[in-house]
Amino acid sequence: MDLEGKVAVIHAIGGAVAGYLTNYVYTVGLGSLSGIVAFIFMIVALLITGHITAILFGRESMNQKQWFGSGVVPFFFVWAVFWVLKFNGVI
Repeated sequence: MDLEGKVAVIHAIGGAVAGYLTNYVYTVGLGSLSGIVAFIFMIVALLITGHITAILFGRESMNQKQWFGSGVVPFFFVWAVFWVLKFNGVI
């Protein structure tokens, strides 16, 4: 598997974990700020996953455009799916 595929898999796993945990952040009881806090939690989780990937493969292994395409996009979509599934009680 090439580097972009490995990055996509790691970010998808990170997105699944973050999406599952975002439901708990969203339902803490912050009222109208819940959505903003959940979005900030998602961004922090994305940055943490990105740093873990950079540590595993080296900081110079990918540029920002490659990371956005093979890291951010899979993370966001998997995060959204898992958050919706957890929020609706499916998982």
